[in-house]
Order: sequence, then C-alpha cells, then structure tokens
Amino acid sequence: MSQGILFYYLFCCIFPLSAFSFSPSRLRHPRSMNDSCEKWVECCPSYHSSNFSGTRQRQQRAVVTPLHLHENQDRHRRHELYWLDEFVVDDDDDPVTLGQSIADGEVVVCLPHVATEEECEDLFTAARRAVALREEPPARGRSRMSVSDPTSFGGTNVVMKCEEILLRVLDYLDDHEPSIYDTLFWPRSETWCEWQPLNALGEEHTVPPLPELADECTNLRELYVARALEWSEGEPAINVYEGGGYFGAHKDHLALTVLIPLTTPQADFEGGGTGFWAGNRDTSENPEGREPDLILKPPAGSALVFGGDVTHAGMPVASGLRSVFVCSFSTRTPASSPDRLHGMTAPPVTSAGFKGSL
Repeated sequence: MSQGILFYYLFCCIFPLSAFSFSPSRLRHPRSMNDSCEKWVECCPSYHSSNFSGTRQRQQRAVVTPLHLHENQDRHRRHELYWLDEFVVDDDDDPVTLGQSIADGEVVVCLPHVATEEECEDLFTAARRAVALREEPPARGRSRMSVSDPTSFGGTNVVMKCEEILLRVLDYLDDHEPSIYDTLFWPRSETWCEWQPLNALGEEHTVPPLPELADECTNLRELYVARALEWSEGEPAINVYEGGGYFGAHKDHLALTVLIPLTTPQADFEGGGTGFWAGNRDTSENPEGREPDLILKPPAGSALVFGGDVTHAGMPVASGLRSVFVCSFSTRTPASSPDRLHGMTAPPVTSAGFKGSL
C-alpha cells in the first residue's frame, strides 16, 4: 500500500465524513446557487433552492433574509424547491419538515423527469383527440377531461399511463420526503385535521381518517392502491389550453396537488405556466389586482407539488397549446363523498355546480 493511500485510509478512519456534515446552522442557498430550472421561472421574487434535506427551523414570515437549509446528504434526491415565503431561522424553535412547509403553503416542489417525452406526447395526443370530438367550444379557452371518463378516453391506455406516472411521483415522495405522508396523510396523526387545508366553505376539517386505515396504508402509494384517497371533483384530469385559455385563481382545498405539464414552453406554447401567490390562507382565492409572486413553466414531464391552501392559476396562453395532467387528493375520511373516491378506477361523477368542464 502506498504512503498516499495509507494516509488517506487513516485520515478517513480518524475523521469520518460525518464529522464534516453540516449542523443545524444550515447552508445559505440564494436563488443563484442552482439555476438549472431558472429559465422556466418567469417571475420569482422569492428564493429558489434544490434538494431540501427534510427539515429546517420554523420560520418567521415576511422577513427578508436568505434561505438557510440543512446540507443534503441524499445524492439521489433531485427535486427543487421554490419558496413563496421568506423566513429567518430561530434555533430555539422546533424543526419544521418539508411536509409542514407544504401544508403552510410556503413552498412549491418541482420533480424533474417523472414522465418520458413519449408518455407526455401520447397523453397530449389523446387529449387533443378528445377535444376535437367535442361539439361545443371550450369555456375560457380550456378543455378539461377526466382521465377516467370513457367518453373522452375510451379504448385508450390513458388511465394506465397516468396511473404509472402518478405512482412514480408518490414513490419518490415516499422514498425521499416521508414527512409529506406523516404530516398530511397519516391516518393516526393526532394533528391530521390541524394540517389540512380549509375546505371550499373556508372551514377547518373536523373529521379525521379512520385510525385503522394506518395499519393497511403506511405511505402514499399504499393509500392510492387501497383507494383510500379523496380526489378533487372530476380529477385526475387532463387540461388543454388553447390561445387565450386560462384557469382563474383558485385553491384546491385538498392536502396535495400534483401537476405534470405535458407540453413544453416555447416549443409548444407561448405565455401560460402556473402562477402562485404567497400568503397561503391569508391570500384569497381571488387576489384581484395582484400579480402572482411566482410563475413556473417547467418542461414536459416535470411534476409540481404544492398544498391545498395555496392560491394558484393557469396563466393565459398567448399562442399554441398547453396541456397538463393534474390531480389533488387527501386521505379519505368518513365524511368524504363517495363520488370523490373513484380516482382513475371509475367514470367521474360531478355535481351540478361543478366549475370544470368534462
């Protein structure tokens, strides 16, 4: 053994790499640190960071300071974070997980490459065919097709493709950010109601999931497979926006939203993107006269993940066609409507006042 190798071996034994891991004093991550997706951010006064390590210290909102994050020790993580609220760190407070930050509407998570170019093209092609079969023009330049609607996608493999893509997202979150399940979905959590977004009437949840559901479902994938999720009305769905098309500002009112673009900006459309407003519950669903704090336009096959109290909108498309696969969901409870439990397993049932278009 050469002297150099021997020295390196002894050095590693005496000073293991863990000795050089970063303590809760955290690293500073200004937006310029990782600009791999900066070209997809149209306006972003908030900070951007990549590969959040799972916890940070509880923040004080509306204080302009750089972000402080733990050092990421998992090299397989590849998600990026876009923070809607700036904060300062108080080392005396309890650590805050990414799941709690999502619940508080402070961050949008972006997972790149969850769907292949071919999968996106196949779903987009199927959606365009479904739009072409409709007799009436789309409302607000937007066509919305439930993935499980046989009149839109009958005889195609759209359901299978969408399910496979969604399960990739759930598996990634289970593997790398289990705090999302623990905070927002775990049926035995005593604080489940506390972390849920307000419902459409602006009320807090009072009916938690059945505790025994936790024995069967220990992560997001298992909740999905057990049909233990409540879905937003008419979802999972695929939206297609033509020139001038948009989706007005709104909140989804369920624990988590997953939005996967099927088309890429500039190549398929101009304008568009998803706009986000900071403030969570303090921001109304109709922030008149206020531009979004963040507009994201990731390439096709990415996934945006965010909480149900976040006000967001499908920004107007200037030209071309923009399409997204989208679904919002929470853990099923005894108060969940049976019509909201189908997911992709049965044709959708929607109410007379449903705002979407099927």
